Amino acid sequence: MTDHPLKVFREAKQLSPADLARLLEVSRATISRWESGDRKPDRRLLLAISEKTGIPARELRPDLAE
Repeated sequence: MTDHPLKVFREAKQLSPADLARLLEVSRATISRWESGDRKPDRRLLLAISEKTGIPARELRPDLAE
């Protein structure tokens, strides 16, 4: 299984899960759920996440890609 794009970003930037949570203004538990695949980022947050991380929205939520 491939690592979640947010985990790849976090590790490349040497951020802790808590650091990424602060950057994205979500809880540490939310980061854990996203990275594990238990949950997907809410579509309302995609633009902000993409802007802050540089990860295209289609990589974060391929199910929403047109």
